[in-house]
Amino acid sequence: MPKEDYLLKYLEKLSRVIAAMLGFRDKGFPKDGLRLADETLKELLDVNIEELSIMPVALFIENIRNEGYNPSYLEVIAQLTHETANSYFAQGKIENANSFYAKTLQLYYLLNEKDKTFSFEREMIIAELLQLTEK
Repeated sequence: MPKEDYLLKYLEKLSRVIAAMLGFRDKGFPKDGLRLADETLKELLDVNIEELSIMPVALFIENIRNEGYNPSYLEVIAQLTHETANSYFAQGKIENANSFYAKTLQLYYLLNEKDKTFSFEREMIIAELLQLTEK
């Protein structure tokens, strides 16, 4: 199978994971969403959710930069970390949520750097994350 097909299928899989996490959170089961996030982060970044939660933002972004992910991949990672933050927030784990919101914000900055196409939606998310991380 060509590399592009594999990447497309993997991105589709990650999109389904994010949708499932959102569904769990909306139905009042954020813990199940976090379990799913943990499994996905282990597979995707080779780090579990607890390690990532305490990892400094600068180290996280440095690791992501070193991997050289393309913009499509970065966007899915940003969406996954954002939904992870939202799931932590829904559980009342504000410190963990803030850690993931800060990582998500930096991922979107990196995404803007790599993808020169302006995205109004991305800018709206960045504005929201700035408000969340300034508290």
